[in-house]
Amino acid sequence: MKSNHSPSRRDFLRTAGLTAGFTLCPSSLALSRSSFSWTKKKPGSLVCIYLRGGADFLNMIVPYRDDAYHSARPTIGLRKEDGVVELDSKFGLHPGLSAWESLWKSKKLAPVVMVGSPHTTRSHFDAQDFMEFAAPGDRSVRTGWLNRYLAATQKKGASEFRAMALQKLLPRSLRGNYPVLAVPSSMEKKRGAKTLSRFEEFYGVGGGVMEGDESMMDRDGDVVVKSGKVTIETLRRYQDLLEKGKSSVKYPGGNFGKKLQSIAKVLKSGSGLEIVGLDYGGWDDHAGQGGVEGNHHTRLADLGNSLKLFCDDLGPVLDTTTILVMTEFGRTFRENGNSGTDHGHGGGMFVLGGGVRGGRIHGKWRSLTSDGLYQGRDLAVTTDFRDVLAEVLHGSLGFEPPKGFFPNYSPGHLNLY
Repeated sequence: MKSNHSPSRRDFLRTAGLTAGFTLCPSSLALSRSSFSWTKKKPGSLVCIYLRGGADFLNMIVPYRDDAYHSARPTIGLRKEDGVVELDSKFGLHPGLSAWESLWKSKKLAPVVMVGSPHTTRSHFDAQDFMEFAAPGDRSVRTGWLNRYLAATQKKGASEFRAMALQKLLPRSLRGNYPVLAVPSSMEKKRGAKTLSRFEEFYGVGGGVMEGDESMMDRDGDVVVKSGKVTIETLRRYQDLLEKGKSSVKYPGGNFGKKLQSIAKVLKSGSGLEIVGLDYGGWDDHAGQGGVEGNHHTRLADLGNSLKLFCDDLGPVLDTTTILVMTEFGRTFRENGNSGTDHGHGGGMFVLGGGVRGGRIHGKWRSLTSDGLYQGRDLAVTTDFRDVLAEVLHGSLGFEPPKGFFPNYSPGHLNLY
């Protein structure tokens, strides 16, 4: 005779809307913990922000004095009189990112130009997979580069807050054998506590299986119950950290700023957070991208203001924190007929925080004339994105990626730190 409890449990799990939890995925790339080496640098924290949709880096770090740039972008191109923040004799920040001027001057902002994947795809899905698994073109690799770091460096007594993503689903970069906490927005509100209370009723209190539901252990395994209880306990502590944490700045009212505020509270709590993943969507600007006005400017202003306040809020914790802003590919060099841009090739990355060699443009810039463009239409890729990932792992976390960490690739050095 079947127990009445288990179907109810499954029904609840389907309908409760709680997707936060420790996520495990099968691995196709295992690394021995003895195969890596630490530097003498004390490991810090890394916050990875992924701009989903292929952000137009050319209108973020702007070659505002380049005639070819203005010729190719007659309506969305930016000039100094548009409010471009001059960085050096060649490049400036989009006015929406003007809040970063002080980070540049304090040498905490390091843009990297013409970064991307050597793969030719212009598909969002493929490009994101290849970048987050850090294995362009190799569909056999299904573990994220950040999860590989976590798995290679795991040790007893590590914080349950070692890694987390503030969103409903884990980004691919954090998927793999190492368990990582995904926290949807609902868990940061009062109703999240009520949901956890309901979960405790199903998983039981005090470490045992619910009375009369021992059959759960036989069918689903002890690991399911233990994982559920660990998740509940961790989320309870997470909510406690948010409740007790203080913010020294007033964040913008948008969702992105609120998530950064939560991250700052956890980082400042000293709870051992090393890796954070956070997506920011909506960067596929085929139409209405605009220059000093338009969708791109609106998002950049939110990104720039929120991240500047996040840096201010961290205070001295910023000295041991790196923020990496990345996207799957850049946009076409020429604007299209809808005041937008189409899927391109080369793009860029931003590295912010303590310890970076900021106040300078990194990467190799190529001419914007036809012979310097990729296939005559896109920015070229002169820096492989894995070079940046390797440099950030080493500079922010003190981790020297071992051979094989990036399948079939040996990263070069960029001197970002």
